[in-house]
Amino acid sequence: MPFANNNGFRIHYQVSGSSGPALILQHGLTMSGEDWKRLNYVKKIANNFLVILIDARGHGLSDKSYDPNDYRLSTRAMDVVTVMDHMGIDKTHYWGFSMGASIGYGLMLKAPNRIDRMVLGGQQPYEVSAGGPIHKALKQGPQAFLKLIESSGVVLAPERRDEILAMDTEAVSTATTYPDESDVIVPAMRNFNRPTLIYSGDLDHNYELISSVSKDNPKFEMISLKGLDHIGSWASVNKVTDIATEFLTRQFDELR
Repeated sequence: MPFANNNGFRIHYQVSGSSGPALILQHGLTMSGEDWKRLNYVKKIANNFLVILIDARGHGLSDKSYDPNDYRLSTRAMDVVTVMDHMGIDKTHYWGFSMGASIGYGLMLKAPNRIDRMVLGGQQPYEVSAGGPIHKALKQGPQAFLKLIESSGVVLAPERRDEILAMDTEAVSTATTYPDESDVIVPAMRNFNRPTLIYSGDLDHNYELISSVSKDNPKFEMISLKGLDHIGSWASVNKVTDIATEFLTRQFDELR
């Protein structure tokens, strides 16, 4: 079971797929690398890429912390770099959703030269206060978070339900209260020149801010998913993987 070590913090990852270009998949809040497999993302793209699934710190089998300072986006970006170094990979494609996209913006600051192409879904780099029903439920423990999810009508696979009940919700909740670094990450995003695709459901609660990213950096592409909210865009596996695969395998004439 492979772990990379970032200054004493163990980061779990697993590898699937072909011997094609490396592609790191970084999950959203409360999830783990297993969720990319559970929803068949990996099955859809494994023939084209060497897929690397990372459990973000505080999640899955990676180490946990209850100090918000340990969850800075710049620190979590270096967790990704640590996995790359552990595997001997110089450059990679990167695909992050929600929290995973936030970590992607951190990579634009900390390791822009280690990224080949980037796909970011359902998130933006601007300062937004933590809070809302998800944060409140996490503070109350796994049962409260499970109740919130199931009250929305979502039918969870048994293994995902078990994953939630085993979740260290204190660590996950802490991961939402990290110190803001938008003052340095937003300028890094504006200067990032690797091919980048931003996507979001047009009903996502953050859609307006997410749409602003491609205005702040006109080199980025933006795709709106009509009629989908945040969870809907995550669940639209076939549509999203087709879009991402086309982008990641497209021929680009030169460094953008």
